[in-house]
Formats: sequence, C-alpha cells, structure tokens
Amino acid sequence: MDSTAPHMLMDPVTDHLYPALFQCFTIIVCGYIAGRLNIVSKTESKGIGTFVGTFALPSLIFLSLARLDFTTVNWMFLIAILLAKGLVFFGVLIVCILVSKPINLARAGIFAIFCTQSNDFALGYPIINAIYEKTHPEYALYLYLMAPISLAILNPIAFVLMEINKQREIEQAEPNPSQRKKISTLKMFYQIFRGVLLNPVLVMTILGIIGNIVFKHKLSIYIEGLLDVFGQSFSASALFLLGLRMVGQITRLKGPALILPCVLIMVKLIVLPVVMRECVSGLDAGVNDSDTQSLSTYAFLYGTIPTAPAVFVFSNLYQLEIDLVASSMVICTFLSAPMTFLSAEVITMNNDYADKIKAFGFDLSIVALIAAVWVLIVFSVTKKYKRMPHRLTLCLNLTQILLAISVIWGGAQKTFTPNWSTIAQQSLQMFSIYACLLWTSMLSVGLFMLESRGPCFVVTLWPVLAFVAWGAPAVMVAALLITKQTGTTISADACDAIRLSLLFFCLTVSTGCLILYVRFRRRSAQFTSISESSESSPPDESTSLVDNAEPVSHTQSISNQSCYGTITATPSPNKNTCCNNDPNCGNGRLGNGQDIEDIAASGNRECACPASQRIRCSTAETCQYLNELERAASTLGLVPPEQSRGRGGQLLRHTVLIIAYSLTMFIGVTYTTWRVLRKDQAGVFIEIQFLDTAAVYGQALLMFALFGLDPEEIFIPAVRYFKKKWHGADTVVLPSVEELSFETKHVCDQFITHHLERCKEAIAKDTRWRMRTYHGVFRGSCLVRWLVSTGLASDEQHAVTYGRHLLDGRLISHINRAHHFTNSPLLYTFA
Repeated sequence: MDSTAPHMLMDPVTDHLYPALFQCFTIIVCGYIAGRLNIVSKTESKGIGTFVGTFALPSLIFLSLARLDFTTVNWMFLIAILLAKGLVFFGVLIVCILVSKPINLARAGIFAIFCTQSNDFALGYPIINAIYEKTHPEYALYLYLMAPISLAILNPIAFVLMEINKQREIEQAEPNPSQRKKISTLKMFYQIFRGVLLNPVLVMTILGIIGNIVFKHKLSIYIEGLLDVFGQSFSASALFLLGLRMVGQITRLKGPALILPCVLIMVKLIVLPVVMRECVSGLDAGVNDSDTQSLSTYAFLYGTIPTAPAVFVFSNLYQLEIDLVASSMVICTFLSAPMTFLSAEVITMNNDYADKIKAFGFDLSIVALIAAVWVLIVFSVTKKYKRMPHRLTLCLNLTQILLAISVIWGGAQKTFTPNWSTIAQQSLQMFSIYACLLWTSMLSVGLFMLESRGPCFVVTLWPVLAFVAWGAPAVMVAALLITKQTGTTISADACDAIRLSLLFFCLTVSTGCLILYVRFRRRSAQFTSISESSESSPPDESTSLVDNAEPVSHTQSISNQSCYGTITATPSPNKNTCCNNDPNCGNGRLGNGQDIEDIAASGNRECACPASQRIRCSTAETCQYLNELERAASTLGLVPPEQSRGRGGQLLRHTVLIIAYSLTMFIGVTYTTWRVLRKDQAGVFIEIQFLDTAAVYGQALLMFALFGLDPEEIFIPAVRYFKKKWHGADTVVLPSVEELSFETKHVCDQFITHHLERCKEAIAKDTRWRMRTYHGVFRGSCLVRWLVSTGLASDEQHAVTYGRHLLDGRLISHINRAHHFTNSPLLYTFA
C-alpha cells in the first residue's frame, strides 16, 4: 500500500494538471489572438461577457452549491481563509495610506481588492479540480464558498473608500464652496449595499444555499440538466473572454511605470499564498495533523490563482488606475502559470530534494559571482563609489561577492566533515548572509537620510552604517564559534534563530524607511511645486512609483537623463514655452532645492557668496569661494553628477532594489520560521526553500539587472572611445554638404524660411553649466517638445529624426561638437 501511495498522489499532477494548464492558457491565447485580429469585435465580446456573467456563471454556482453536502464543509478552513485575506487586504490599505500624501483612499481600495480577489471560477476551478479530483474532490467546491469572502465582506469596505474619495473629488471640483454638495452617507451606503446584493455571484451563492436546504442537495433531473448545460459552457467562454479583455492592455505601461504593478503582483502571488498557508496551519483547520497539512497546501495553491478580471471592471467604474490595473491583471495571469505548476509539483516532494536545492544554490552562486563582479567593475569605472547612495550599494555588492565565494567554497555536496576549512567556510557564509540583510536595511536608512538630511550628512554617517552592517554580523559569528561544541560544526538551530531575528529587524527598518522616504519626497515635491509656481497643481501621488522619471531629492541637484550634471538656466523672457517649470524638459531645474549653480545662474554673481566672502570675488571668470566649496565636496566624496557617467543618484533604482530585497526578506521569514518551529518539511516547504535559496544566493542578479545593464555607463563610452581612436578626435563626423540627401536639404530650407526665428525665440536661452554660462543654447529635449507642439513632428521619434536633419545641415550643433542630436538634456546651439 505504501508503494502505491506516491503513484496515486502523482496521478493528478501528471495526468490532469498539465492538460488543464495547457487547455486554460491556450484558450486565453486564442481569445487574445481573436481580439487582436478583430475576429471578435468589442461589441461581440460584450455579448460573450453578458452570457458568462448572467447565465453560465450563476448556473454553475447555483448547481455546485445546491448539490454540496454542507456536513463535509470545514468551516474553520473558511474562517482561516477569511483571516488571511483580511490581513493582506488591510495590510495593503494601511501601506497605501501611509505612503500616499495626500491620502488617496480610492487607490488604496482598488489595490487591496487587486491583491485579494482571485479568478476562482475561470482559472481556479479547472486547476484545483485537476489536482484534487481523486484525493479531495470537495476542495474544488470550496471555491464557491470562498469567493463570497471577497465579494460580500472585503470588497464593500474598498467600495466605501472609493465612494468617499469620489464624493470628495466632486466637492473639490465645485469652485464655489457654498455650492458644494455634501456627501450623503446613507445614500452612499445604500448604493454600495444595493450593488453588493445585486452581484450575481453573491445572489446565486445565497440561492444555492437555499436550494440546498430545500432540495436536500438533490435537485430535480430537469433543473440539474438545464443548469449543467449552462455550467459546462462557462470554462471555455470565460477563458476566451479573459483573452479578449487582454487586448491592448500590456503595452500601456513601460519602464519604471511597471514597478507598482510588479509590487502588487508579488503581493498577490507570493505574500498572499504564504499568509493563507500560515493562517490555516496556525488555526489547525483540519481534523488532524495530516488533514491540516493538506488544507494548508491547498490554501497555498489557492493563493497562487491570479487576480480576477472583475478588478479591472471596478477600476474602470471608478476611473482609478485603469492602465495600471489592466497591465497588472495580464502580467499576473501569465506569471501564475509557472507559480501554480511549481506549487503543484512540490506537493509530493520530500527531503530527498534537499541535495538538488543545494546544488541549485551552488550553480546560482557562480552566476551571481560573475554578476556581482561586473557591478563592481561598473561602479569602479564610472566612479559611482564616490557618490551617495552608491557607496552604500557598493558595500552591499562586496558582501554579495563574499557570499557567492563562500557558497562556491562549500561546494555542491551536502555532506562534509567538521574541520577548520569547513568551519571557516560556514563562518564566512553566515557572516555574508547576515551582512547582506543589514546592508539592505542600512541602504534604506541612507536613502531616507539622503532625502531628509542631505548628502553631506549621509557621507558623515556612512562609516557608522558600515560599522553596524559589518560589525554586528562579525560579533554574531564569533558568538556562534565560541558556543559551538568541540568536534562539531556551527549549530544550525542557532544560525536560524539569529537569522530570524535579523530578518524581522531588517524588514521592519527597510519598510519603515522606504515609507518615510516616499512621504518626504512627495512632500518636498509638493512644497517646491507650490513655491515655484502658484499656477501649477501638486503632483499626483501615484507618480511616486509609476512615473517614468527618476526620483529627485530636494537636498541634492541630480541629473536624471544623461551623464551630464545639473544644468540650470537663467529665467526665460518667454513664459509660455515648454521648458518653464518643467523638470523633464528644457532648462528648468532638475533638483527640488537651490544649489550653488542655481544661485550663480540667477544673474547676480555676488549672491552666490555669503556677505563675509564677497570681498574675495573679483572680475575673474569663476568665484574662488565656489571653487573652494567644490574642492570640499570632492574631499567628502560628493562627486558632481557631471563627473560620473551614471544617471545621478539613480534613486528610483535603489527604491526598486529595496522593495525587491524586502520581498526576499518576507520569504526568508517564512522559511526560517518554518525551520525554527520544526514543522513538517515537505510539500510547500520545498517550494519555500527553493524560493529562499534563489532569493539569498541570487540577490546579486537583481543588482546586476538594475545597475549593470545600462549601456550609457560601459558600452556607449567604450564605443565613443574607439570612435575617438578611429577618427582621431571625439567629434561628430558629419557628411559633406554635397553629400546631404534631398530630404535633409528640404527640411533645412523649410526650417530656415518659416520656423528658425520663431524657434530661437521660444527655446534659446542663456544656460549656466559647470561654472560657465552658454548664451543662446537649448536642450535637445526642449527642441523635441517644440517640434511636436508646433506640428512639425508627429511624435518624439519623428522629432529626433527632424533634429538630426537640422544638425546634418549645420543649422544646429552640440556645444562641444561631441554628440549628434538626441532627445536628452544635452546642450545645442543654433549656427
């Protein structure tokens, strides 16, 4: 009997799960292709949606609940699912409210729904039924009881928040305060209550329960046959409709705007399953230990089901983050496939797979070592190690190199003998793991201090951070070595206990500092916006993580477009150009604060110096006092952005790095807690161990993706170097006038005749850069915007092509003749 048990457990996976996953996602792809090729129009897709929501799904829900034997239902399991969803729901609400400034209740509500409402019927039922059809067939029917948890309990809370925010926006839209309509609380609750009661899923759930009581879970053959026909049509039509709704959604967000969707998806596919599993296990939902383990594994699998398309309907109804929710829903759906597959595969795994996971960690460490060394080379060549917060990031990178070396030193074999080499390897590995955790939290502290106190304070503080991040692990490892018994290796239990304490500490510090950092940055941005222009409105809060721009500290002027540093300008006489008060264009300031060059560029040279130093200013071209400040900044390690090829402080990338490492800490907390409590180390534990191994030993790969792949830091400078060697000088080689194409000549002639003088008046300004003032110059990005705004170019790409024609025709040129025309803050001048 024991020999056949593994075979019976593997049957659902091998015989049913693979076909189920293939069928589900193939139908989704077919729906997407049909919508993309307009085989099924939007009007026709609405008809399919009406059929699915009005006939197929209600019939399936009623039929399943009317036939369900409620005496077999585990109500403690449903309570555990409610508790888990509630924890994640309110956790997302609280974090969104803390980060947002001003508070946006509607956005918090839609994000909370996204992270907790699963696509239970279209995707969840086929997959769960394929896995548990032979072992626990009642698990698939639980989906019809778990769906109302979100629909009837959690979602109405979010609807209240969204209605309150909607009413506030309506009130604020009325310019006359006396004519603003006050929000009617009773009417709002009535509308929400009415919407919940009329939800077809909830209505059919209630009717299904009533029908179960009336018919004693045995329906008439006529009713059962009719509803069964409608129910059988649900799976294919719902999956096909899901593919139709994906058309045109994935391309709406690009670049940094995908950060927030990725965070939401990680919460939905990783955090929610873990919380569900722990709640079911903690409440002992099963009748015995074996039943509890099976239910906890089922809860984990249920958590990996992707977000329901209904969330997109809610966002569209309230006009909240439509593009963001649509893209997140599509990405979440396709990422759930490997997650569900992996989760289903590890159900029957046992500790024999520990050797394979260790070998995986060894192979991953080799790749991580190569990636970490590359990042070290990038930081050294571009001199980022002299800047903040890159100096802190470099320390974390060095620690990751030590971690990779220690894992490679230990080898891929699990067995080892206790000798001095083994103990040294274990000591180095434990030191590196602990130091990586602390350096992540120290990096978040440095990022927060950089925003709140300024770069000089962080420069003076970083030795203290280094002492804590490297000194504390050294003390911990020394304590482990002192307390270990003679002839044995370091105690694994003691290592786990120390790591668990560090994980809780570092996760708290990293999350708290990141929230404070975002709040400080949004507050400083709003203050600057109000103080600089009373006509400009405060920036929208969602830009904190979704704008396609680098975050900028108000304490440090940072370039966010290219290797050139802060470029400030004198006020333009033309107040209506595209470049005034716009940090992404033209000659406006890039920083929120006012640095030395901002003062020097204001037209009064004496104002750059305090009264006690003005006597030192002469008619010289540069100010001696400013030169001394530059030398002092270099002594402190504050290299100006123009002397580093990197994009300023790269604060957005550091924010992403801390968010990702915080997620790995959450996985580490789950895995280490599991080991400390000595729970059954099988099934989902193997998946958590695999994820923890990938997160710990592969963390250098994430830093490589963020800081090692920018072509402007290594590749493009190398190409420029070889071009310089080939051409003999670092200049742009233009074709001769005789070789210019007809299109270039025509564009230049038309521009000279009709647009040149108007363009000069609009964008040409006196700009100060590197202690020198350039007269009548403009940025490439400003010309691009002007060309688009005047209709000479249809989009930015067309405008860049237009500008290249002008540069080839010698109408414009780079100030140092070192670059061709690009959509960037590079300075150009008219011929």
